Amino acid sequence: MEVRRYESVVVFNPKLNDAQVKEEIKKVEGILTSNKATITGVDQWGKKELSFSFKKQKFGVFVTFSYETSNHDAPSELQSILRISDSVHKFQTHLINTKPRKFKGNPKRLTQPRTDGEDFDFGGESFE
Repeated sequence: MEVRRYESVVVFNPKLNDAQVKEEIKKVEGILTSNKATITGVDQWGKKELSFSFKKQKFGVFVTFSYETSNHDAPSELQSILRISDSVHKFQTHLINTKPRKFKGNPKRLTQPRTDGEDFDFGGESFE
């Protein structure tokens, strides 16, 4: 199986102190390593304001986990445990795509520059 790279962003309860946040991070790392994932990075963003209040909280502690795994069930296992955790407000996992995407231009867009010297047609109005 091919190795895929993932990134999970977890928003913890802001009422947790630093020691409790570190303990929760170790739990998430333990879940990932038990599912044969290699953790490539953990980034703590700290306490940030949420764009909307959630469970009567306006803030959350943001932590990102970057990991690689050939076990493609590891992200779903992590999500199922985070979903029932009381200390987690929100979470989201993304597959990091390493393959370059081919860009196909818009066929309706003009490919040749206009030669008449005018770039825009303002409907006959003059802006002087």
